[in-house]
Amino acid sequence: MQNFNYYPTPEEAQANLAETAEKKKLLRAAIAVTVPCFVFFLVTEFYRQIVLFIGSSLGFSQEQTLTFLRDPYVLQTVQIAMSLTVIALPFAVCAKIYGFNISRFAALNRPKNGTRLPYFLFGVGFCAFANIAVTAAGRVFERFGFKDTGVKDVNPDGVWGLLLSITATAIVPALVEEFAFRGIVQGILLPFGEAFSVFASAAVFGMVHGNFEQIPFAFLVGLVVGFIRVKTGSIAVCMAVHAANNLIAVLASYPGVLPVAISNIIYTVYVLLALTLSILGVALIKGEGKFSFSEHTGALSAKKRYVGFFFSFPFLAVFMVYLFRAVSRLL
Repeated sequence: MQNFNYYPTPEEAQANLAETAEKKKLLRAAIAVTVPCFVFFLVTEFYRQIVLFIGSSLGFSQEQTLTFLRDPYVLQTVQIAMSLTVIALPFAVCAKIYGFNISRFAALNRPKNGTRLPYFLFGVGFCAFANIAVTAAGRVFERFGFKDTGVKDVNPDGVWGLLLSITATAIVPALVEEFAFRGIVQGILLPFGEAFSVFASAAVFGMVHGNFEQIPFAFLVGLVVGFIRVKTGSIAVCMAVHAANNLIAVLASYPGVLPVAISNIIYTVYVLLALTLSILGVALIKGEGKFSFSEHTGALSAKKRYVGFFFSFPFLAVFMVYLFRAVSRLL
């Protein structure tokens, strides 16, 4: 027979109150993390319409505006401006609105002693292997007719074009995205556990890339740089790994045409170098628990934290709009 007169013990009541309080904090964190993602989606989704409206307001025809935007130098310059305005700014403003101290976890703190070089080598090597694995998987999917139809970047020619591409693709994204995702997003989620903050921030980072060609790689990169963020206590090493990885991609797209034999040699050297860097990085990492996370001491269990974040209304709503974008590009 069920006892309807049961009253929780003081310890149980205290535990319930602690769980409720942490759930509220987790929901607040989910809102602070996902609202900027929605802002980024809106701006990038309606970017063409926004630019055409501005062009017409200045007296330019639609064709003139589109011709101007197709210029590779303009595209790369716009990419820099977009990174600064619709990635860094919304995350910083939203975190501030919801009462998070971004100067505490998004500052360029000095990495812990002895962690800078080992984790940098490990991160660069891991990202290279992730790139190789995702590229191979993409080729398999292409054979079955699945290919992303998103707009591809066009590199500007010449030395100045190369420098602009490096700035727009390697330097600025590394600074801005690591500030936003490893600094602000992971910093907001870190009180709910190191492992949770790494996985959740990587999932958000992958999601905002908005197409199936980039999502897997971005998620894997998010995992490794999130791990580096925890182990080094700084986003500076994360920025260096991100910049080095993107720099390789930029240099691979210049100058253009190489004999097949030389391309194969370069690719083989790239794979061997990635393996060497990973092994060297692991060998240089010192101390106990170098590949483990500290235990979460909060009231919520791991399951409740993951469910509370990924099945919250803010995250599900933003996830659905990005999923729609990714599927529409694939089809």
